[in-house]
Amino acid sequence: MKCSVTLSVLFLWLFLLTQTAAADATPPESLRLTLPEAVNLALSDNPAMHLARNQQESAQVSVSSARGNFLPDLKASAGASERYSQQPPPFDDVDSRSMNLGLSSSLNLFNGFADSAGLGSARRQLDAVSAGLLRQQQTTAYDVAVAYIVVLGTRELVTVAEESLAREVALLDQVEAFYKAGVRSVTDFYQQQAAKAQAELDLLDAKRNLEVVQLKLVQSLGQQPPFAVDPQPVDTLILVDALQGPEPTAALNLALELRPDLIAQNWQVEAARESIRQRRSGNLPRLDLTAAANTGYSSLNSGRDVGEQLSHDQGSASLGLTLSVPIFDRSQTSSSVAQAQIAERNAVVELQRLRQQIGVEVGQALADYHHAELKLTVSRTKLNAARQALEASEARYRAGASSWVDRTAARATFVSAQGDEVRARYALLQQGLAVGYARGDLETLLTRFNPA
Repeated sequence: MKCSVTLSVLFLWLFLLTQTAAADATPPESLRLTLPEAVNLALSDNPAMHLARNQQESAQVSVSSARGNFLPDLKASAGASERYSQQPPPFDDVDSRSMNLGLSSSLNLFNGFADSAGLGSARRQLDAVSAGLLRQQQTTAYDVAVAYIVVLGTRELVTVAEESLAREVALLDQVEAFYKAGVRSVTDFYQQQAAKAQAELDLLDAKRNLEVVQLKLVQSLGQQPPFAVDPQPVDTLILVDALQGPEPTAALNLALELRPDLIAQNWQVEAARESIRQRRSGNLPRLDLTAAANTGYSSLNSGRDVGEQLSHDQGSASLGLTLSVPIFDRSQTSSSVAQAQIAERNAVVELQRLRQQIGVEVGQALADYHHAELKLTVSRTKLNAARQALEASEARYRAGASSWVDRTAARATFVSAQGDEVRARYALLQQGLAVGYARGDLETLLTRFNPA
């Protein structure tokens, strides 16, 4: 009886463990996202956006620090001591206690314009970082949009593979019926079995590719598995009207006006020039206004209590100006200015390089978009021709006028044309977004997916 109860408890424990494991293995419910929703999620949670926002916050702190250089400082000091002295007879031992309090302040009146130049440099750096944050937003939005589009395209390729497998299964049944009826040879039957197996492998590969691109989309959103996303379909031709006949010169001029990274580099040049002015201040005199107040207490001052001594007896105050004139600093200022001038020249060269790069990016994006348009037209023509060829081949095969090899070749061509057409449609959408990213107005194109 005891053994039976033990076995029952063991079976119950195994059952509960199995149910728990099954519950843990249940895939999470996918989050349905439109493209604008996916972009907003990435802008909120992507680690690159967090780093960019932290950099902007750091630049704001630097501006506050530079602004603080125009304010006076205030320092307080306090000290206390106790003295023990031992005197030989006939003198008495004397112990004493003392305390000192002080308050001092200084205000820089002139330091060769270093403070104003430092504040200007910090502000230009903040402007540059803010423009860089905007470019990072565009980069994040573009990356997640591309990942989103790739998932949609790959999902359609899975559908194509499923339809291809269904056709191969139906054809296998047909060939088997022809073989049993003695109309076709056993070779056709075996070859069709191999074709069906190949279609199954193609479907497995397509599903594996879909899992990979879905993981990449989750990563671009700033999430991690088991987070699952269900991207909602989009019109792959939604950007065609907006990008109808974009003129290269106009697109380049727009990019030179809007690109946030180019704007950021312009601010970097301005910041470098302010840094030169800040370094040159080392050759100019410095003038400071100083003020101090001190008081104290000593137990040796007999007959006077602590309050009277601190407020009347030992109080003192001072006010003065300090002028410092540099004479020789071992060429530290000249070396610092030279380094700042080199940094300014490097910033200008980087600005020129970036302008050239933008020209190449805009030109390549437009060329790729035009190529994608032509490729979509050709792929659709190819798909229509392949569909007609397949229908004719199937009719000839049923009539016994063509071989299994001819029919299989027509099917393979049709499946390939289907995949090419899917890739061409989504490539056109992706290249359209690439044009917006290169021009710096990606957000304008993204609003077309959600006019509200």
